[in-house]
Amino acid sequence: MRILWLKFLNYFNLSNKISLNSAFDLLGFIYVRIYLIALISLNSLNWAVAFFINKNVSQELVFLHYNVNFGVDLIGDVSRVYIIPLLGFIFILTNFILLTFIHKHGKFIVHLLFGAALMANLFLLAAIASVYLINFR
Repeated sequence: MRILWLKFLNYFNLSNKISLNSAFDLLGFIYVRIYLIALISLNSLNWAVAFFINKNVSQELVFLHYNVNFGVDLIGDVSRVYIIPLLGFIFILTNFILLTFIHKHGKFIVHLLFGAALMANLFLLAAIASVYLINFR
C-alpha cells in the first residue's frame, strides 16, 4: 500500500512540473500575453461594474434579468451580481488550463480558446451593463 501511495505522489509531482513548464512555455508567446492582457482587463471591468452596482443600489433586491417578451423575470439579492464576472473568470481559467495541456498542437487552438473566452467576457460585460441599465434607469 505504501509503494502505491509513493507512486501516486511521484506521478502527481511529475505532472505538476510538466504542467507548470507547459504554462510558462505558453506565456512565452506574445499573442498569448496580448490575449491575457485583454482578458484580464475585460474581466476587471466586469468586476468593477459589479462592484459599482453593489455599492450604489439602495434596496436589497435588484433586477437581475430582463426579457423583452416578459419584462423582468429574475429578481434577487444584490450580491448575486457577482456571478457574472465570476463566470468570466472561470471561463478564462478553464481555457488557460486546457491550453497548458494542448497548446503544442498549434496556434489555431490557442486563438480558438482565447477568442472564445474573449467573446464570452464581452457578452458578460453586455449582460452586466444591462443589469446596470435595468436598475438605474
